[in-house]
Order: sequence, then C-alpha cells, then structure tokens
Amino acid sequence: MTRRVVPFVDHEIGFRLLSKLFENFERGEILIPTVITTMENGKKWWPGVKELCADWGVPIIEYDESFPTKSVMKEADWFLLLSWKHIIPKSLLILPKLGALNLHYSLLPSYRGTYPVNWAIISGEVKTGFSFHLVDEEIDKGQTLIQHEIQIRFTDTARTLQLRLDDLVCEKYDDLLQLLLEFDPKSHVREVSKGSDPVFELNSRERFERIRQIELNKQYSGLEFINLLRGLTFMESSKIAFFIDPERGERVYIDIRLDKAE
Repeated sequence: MTRRVVPFVDHEIGFRLLSKLFENFERGEILIPTVITTMENGKKWWPGVKELCADWGVPIIEYDESFPTKSVMKEADWFLLLSWKHIIPKSLLILPKLGALNLHYSLLPSYRGTYPVNWAIISGEVKTGFSFHLVDEEIDKGQTLIQHEIQIRFTDTARTLQLRLDDLVCEKYDDLLQLLLEFDPKSHVREVSKGSDPVFELNSRERFERIRQIELNKQYSGLEFINLLRGLTFMESSKIAFFIDPERGERVYIDIRLDKAE
C-alpha cells in the first residue's frame, strides 16, 4: 500500500531521514507531495534540504506563524515530524488520515518537552533512546509506537549523544518505514502515560535557560557538576553554560572537554 507522507524536517536527523524517505519515494512505496522545513533551513549548523528536494522534484514550504494549509497537505496519510521544534496547531493535526508521527529523543514518557538529550545527561541517566509517537494536543504525550534505547557513556556530551542517537534512528529506519506503510489505527489502543514522577514532567525552554547559569556560590558534588557541564556542552560555538564574572559582571562561557586516556 502506498502512503502519502508529508515530512516536517529540521536538524541533521531530518536531513538523513528525508534522504532515506526519498529512496522509498523512488521505489513508489511512499508519496511525498511536499516537504515542510524551518526558515533556518541550511542557515545554521544543520544541512538544508532545498537541494535535496529539488533533486527529487518535490516542492518545499518554509514554516512560519502564517503557515498556509496547502491543499496538497489535506491529502496526506501521515505528517512525519523529524526533530521538529514547532507546536503543530489542531487545525493541521486533524488533516492527515492516519495522524502525525513525531520523533523525540527520549524514552517517553520520560523527558517530555525541550532538550531531552541534555536533561538525560544532567540528571545522571545511564540510558536514553528515541521514541516515535503519535501527536495530540498535549506535548509528547501521544501514544508511543516505536522505541529503542541506547546507553549513555560517561564520556558523552549532549553533542556526542545526539549524534549517536541520530545513528541509532537511521539504523532502525526499517521500523519506521514498516509503521508508515502498515499502521492500522484500529489495532492501537491509547495507553495511559505515567504522571506523578517528576521525570515525566514537561521540560520547558525557560527551565533550561535557568540551569545554564553556573552559580559560583552553589555547592555541587563532583558528579553533579560534571554531568551538568556534559549536558550543557554542544558545539564549541554554542556557548550554553556560563557564569557571571563577579568583578566585571560579564558572562564567561564554559564547557567540558572529555578525552579518553590513550
């Protein structure tokens, strides 16, 4: 059965998975009427998909607040959200026949919301993973349909763990393809998510912004401090963790470098 899939693409994993989807597009297993991407497409640290879409003759639409509902989207079986950072309004969620499927980098229901890779490291977790879940009106609370885990290495930073998760998602691509082609909504009953444990709470951007500042007068254990810096270390240019220079009142950015002994 051929399914019409509209990918919403962001970041490196979005580029990699879209490349794989186009291979199935070529074989006629799926149809891709259009690709949705962010306005930052190719302008930041991840590769853009405009050239990729041009090579396959698939139109591309940039998503913004005035995003139009294209008629071609109304014919979709799936919306596929790949590292997508925007909340999809209900007016769009009701369009695809089978639903919207989102890729989230945690073992849901743990670490819902923003920066799940960072929070897993900061919290001292020894494993995490990725989840593909159905999208509903509550953030990251739709039913999980695919989930795979990975060990967190003590030498991982947020960046190295994100890259390993990217690789894992690509390794398990056949699971995603099978789901897109064979999913029957009648055979999936909504599961009830856990809710009382703090680990299942929704993480916001505001909470992440607060933890970025290292309090010079706060006492940390060695493990807490290392985990915090690991979780706040991404690329050299990212400038995430900082403290305030008490003499100048200026931000001083800090990250961690982890080298194994040879």
